Amino acid sequence: MRPLHALLLACCLLVCERPSWAAGPPDSFATVQEILAQCQAAYYRLVDYRGTLHREMWEGGTAPRLDDIEVLFRKPTFLSLRWQSGLYKGTELLTRPGWNRGNLFIKLGDWFSFISVSMPPVDAAEPFVPMLKDVSEWLTALAMLAQRSPLDPSLRLVEVRLTDPTLAEGQVLLIIPSFLIPLRENTVAVYEFVIERGTGVPVELVLRGAGGEVRQRLTYTDLQVNVGVSMQAFEREMDTEGFQPLPQAEAELDVRGFIQNWQHRYGEITDYTGVWIAQERQGEQLVRSQASFKFRKPFDLYIEWGADGGRIRSALLRQGWNEGRMRVRAVVWGVPLIGDLAPDGYWARRGYHYPLSEFGINRVVERSQEQLLRAWLQGELTVRFRGVQLHEGSPCYVLEFLFPASRWREYPHARVVTYWDIAQRVPVRSEAFDWADHLDEHYEFQQLRFNVALSDSEFDATNPASGFLLFRHAPRLDRFLTGRE
Repeated sequence: MRPLHALLLACCLLVCERPSWAAGPPDSFATVQEILAQCQAAYYRLVDYRGTLHREMWEGGTAPRLDDIEVLFRKPTFLSLRWQSGLYKGTELLTRPGWNRGNLFIKLGDWFSFISVSMPPVDAAEPFVPMLKDVSEWLTALAMLAQRSPLDPSLRLVEVRLTDPTLAEGQVLLIIPSFLIPLRENTVAVYEFVIERGTGVPVELVLRGAGGEVRQRLTYTDLQVNVGVSMQAFEREMDTEGFQPLPQAEAELDVRGFIQNWQHRYGEITDYTGVWIAQERQGEQLVRSQASFKFRKPFDLYIEWGADGGRIRSALLRQGWNEGRMRVRAVVWGVPLIGDLAPDGYWARRGYHYPLSEFGINRVVERSQEQLLRAWLQGELTVRFRGVQLHEGSPCYVLEFLFPASRWREYPHARVVTYWDIAQRVPVRSEAFDWADHLDEHYEFQQLRFNVALSDSEFDATNPASGFLLFRHAPRLDRFLTGRE
């Protein structure tokens, strides 16, 4: 046989012996199968466990958000999560077989402890997705993977690392494409499981995005498996005596607790600045405006619309000053004017639903509170928890309040949706819909800064920086000619 023919034959035999989709050294796949078999055995052995989960989550910033969660599990589906630290500190999640119609029960923590939520597991989103934090769910996913046929080419995509600087002694790393792991996280490209070799127990899960960036790292500390966790451990989350399951995807709101908590929170605020965005229905149109503002308690308000404000460019309103009138700077036919207007007058309101004397975060809460309390006392209020959504990059609880259609004459709106900044504990967005489900009011606060020590000069009409002087460099002359303070 010629040398060239022999070389070609050898290449053909090599291709036939090793499929083209084989990715890695010949013993790598055998090691993957071995580790998955250990995980499958651990899945069948698992009865219960307890431990503390340390969770790091990157949301676009350089530093991760940190949570510590106490986790208890007992077969078949007893699961308790208790946030010990972090943004959701005090929050409890509980699920038990044959209880609460199969829904998750969530009691929000810290300031929001007046809200209890019931939702199907499939509707749970961050940070309440139990399967991302539950070792039994991790093992379930790995056991399902282990049951695939050895001839399944997708298994060749699983990578194993026996040595890595981040691994402790006796640990291995399994790197698995996300489409092989049913953990319902659409933003993840790869799951990395750190597994104890020999026991098959996963102790860490890293979620990576398409660019290789770490999105979440979940690490168990003090993980104790099969230690005899009792069923009573899952009854300490709440008083189950007389418990009435909530309707699916609804929440229970203690309005009195909400009012007390808000009064306490608002008492911590002395002043704040930010940007106010308003959209209000005027006939068939939604009219939008945007203004920067400074607010100090009890009621000092400086607000500036600029060109977005139409004729009125800025306004100053202070409690106990100027006989209750507000000082305005306006432009009419290109001519700058400065004058005083009644806050509830036609020109001052500029078509707004509420006068500027009703401005502020507290008044937004009070207007909603009045309607909510009335419906709650009459047993007519329906509350829905819309999960956690971002507002200016900050996580917010979203609550929707619905009022009975039969009482449309008593309630100004059919439903109201509010966004509460979890860290700041203030409402940052409110939307109200009429009985035709058209948006009627939209108020939004952005770039909020609290307790910035605003001084009297910030609300002084004679301060040239405020723009209420015709003669900025001669305040006394301006006062003499206009008679204004």
